[in-house]
Amino acid sequence: MKNIAAFIEIKEGKLSPRSKQIIHLIQDIQQKHNASAIVTLFTFDQVNKVELPALSNVKLYSLTGTSETGLLSKGQIDTILALISDASNACVIGYKSSLIDAILSSTAIRFNLKVFPQVISIDVESDQFALKQSIFSGKALTYLHVSHTAVLQLNPAFEFASTTTETSEQISEVVTLVQDTPHKIVSVDKVAQGANLADANFVVGAGRGLKDPTNWGMIESLASKIGAATACSKPVSDINWRPHSEHVGQTGIKIAPQLYIACGISGAIQHLAGVNGSKTIIVINNDPEAPFFKYADYGIVGDVFDIVPEIVKNI
Repeated sequence: MKNIAAFIEIKEGKLSPRSKQIIHLIQDIQQKHNASAIVTLFTFDQVNKVELPALSNVKLYSLTGTSETGLLSKGQIDTILALISDASNACVIGYKSSLIDAILSSTAIRFNLKVFPQVISIDVESDQFALKQSIFSGKALTYLHVSHTAVLQLNPAFEFASTTTETSEQISEVVTLVQDTPHKIVSVDKVAQGANLADANFVVGAGRGLKDPTNWGMIESLASKIGAATACSKPVSDINWRPHSEHVGQTGIKIAPQLYIACGISGAIQHLAGVNGSKTIIVINNDPEAPFFKYADYGIVGDVFDIVPEIVKNI
């Protein structure tokens, strides 16, 4: 492996928690495999410099010109791939998102690299990676050894800890991705959000047990009290009680917070597939037979309309 390419997110000059884990992984790869590897980092955030854990031989590109939908055209992806030196002999890393998925899959096809999705842990060895993957919507795990030359898509529950001191790193180059698509964006509806759901340490979710969208005030009050993001089950977003940007589950956002509080959610397997990376799960439901209780660390059998306000009042 001569090159490492990774896609990171920067907010106010600082790495997002997920991106910091990517950088720590790259540090370990450099240390245990080949310290001379060229590291190419891509961010879609417009910044001049960023606080990074120390890396050697790093190029940091700020990519601008993406559409408001967050989708990339073939020509834009081609521009990005041209910036990865010798991608046929590279390790390409990114978290799962609609934007990054398109780049990772295109990289694999163009340079004949194998893709390993839903990676939740990596042990870097001198001649290969020892991976642990989540499969079958989180119902099972698989362990395998793979070459360092591969595309790694990290699961939201991925963890790679480090205490490395951060240093300032200047953006090497700003690259404008020229729009080359015949499609025209007619309108964009933006959803106002509080805490970022994918990166949130605490999440409060609710389902059809809340009976009506006007009852979501108590969920937002609880979330505000503990600095949490709000989430919902798929049926709730399907009937437009809550925006689709809050839908967590197999076909929605997959989260891995320190704490997930599920209010009035029965716990269908599709929802569990999106939240099973949570460190601690608390379930509140008036049905003692709700499937979610089997997966909960703590369960409260009772009416959410009685229990949630009491929790808010007592925090």
